[in-house]
Amino acid sequence: MIQTSGNNTLSELTLEQVRDSMLAYLREGNAGHYNIGRLYNHTVNNKLAEKNGHESAQAYFSQHIQDLSQATLSRYGAVAREFTEEACRNYGVMKLTTLRTYAQVADIQFQAGDPGSTPIDVPGEGGAVAQKPFSECSLEELKQAVKHKRQPSRASMPAADTARIEFMRECFSRHFAQGARVQLKTSVQGGKTLLTIQGVPLNDVERLMEALLDSFQPQLVRSAG
Repeated sequence: MIQTSGNNTLSELTLEQVRDSMLAYLREGNAGHYNIGRLYNHTVNNKLAEKNGHESAQAYFSQHIQDLSQATLSRYGAVAREFTEEACRNYGVMKLTTLRTYAQVADIQFQAGDPGSTPIDVPGEGGAVAQKPFSECSLEELKQAVKHKRQPSRASMPAADTARIEFMRECFSRHFAQGARVQLKTSVQGGKTLLTIQGVPLNDVERLMEALLDSFQPQLVRSAG
């Protein structure tokens, strides 16, 4: 496996070495997932696949790393951009991904470095809400907290549209850093759900397209590890 702790080493990796390192990191659990995300971001940001004659990083990885879906790679990349390797080792990709989503819908900033002390409003039986630190929340509690924060603004939305919008928000949260301020807004007019996307920098249009593409693949995302 190629060591990627130093930026100089990372910048010198060939596309094939990136692939081999990703496959090796698959055996290392949460810490490995962080490093896979770091390698994926490096490949995308530096157009490493395109420089080697491939259509895109997404096309290359879909052919050469079939154990990881595009949605999973995007999730790992988003976590690697926002969190440290230690945080990923301690909490795992899925909990950190859900924390990012919660921070967006609750309009809060999670704690830098170790996000364990970030307060989460967790709904309980009967609608009562108790505040717990992120480090003490289960993944299911985090998901319920996200759902609770979203409910007030979408009460009149059809159930099928609500589920789809929630899935799209999860896709967007994987592709855009928390500070990007990209917003996915909805409204219901004449019985139809309208969608507005705001705050996407021109330089991130390609990232927007990736997020939209992921949002059309729920079966892949929901089964990803």
